Amino acid sequence: MQTYRASHPRGYGSVRPARRALSVFAASCGFCGTPLSDVESAAGEALANAVEHGDGEGSPGIDVIATFDGTRLVIEIHDHGVGFDCSAAMERSERQAPGTAARGLGIFLMRTLMDEVAYSERGSRVQLVKRLDEQTAGSAR
Repeated sequence: MQTYRASHPRGYGSVRPARRALSVFAASCGFCGTPLSDVESAAGEALANAVEHGDGEGSPGIDVIATFDGTRLVIEIHDHGVGFDCSAAMERSERQAPGTAARGLGIFLMRTLMDEVAYSERGSRVQLVKRLDEQTAGSAR
């Protein structure tokens, strides 16, 4: 099992380097092309959400853990905010058509690009899962 772990300081300046580091990790696991772009985009949305909604004064920043077991990349992004009603946000993202809502587009994008998206700890932790299929793995070799 491969693992990537990092803590990033609070603020929007952490989004780009954290997203890039996750992209490099995913590439080292065999992701390339569109699946790699999907991982990078979804991780960027999750990181931006963590900074925007969970990065208040006094927050230590954002913690990122990614693991790869040979078939599944699991990315967890944890902010230290108070959370939000993630069930309602997930339901809204299922019902909305792209481009029709002022808020919640990030969740819609993450759900579209990844195989699984789940929130815990009242929304202060998001888990993104992307499977490495045979075709993607073959093109990475």
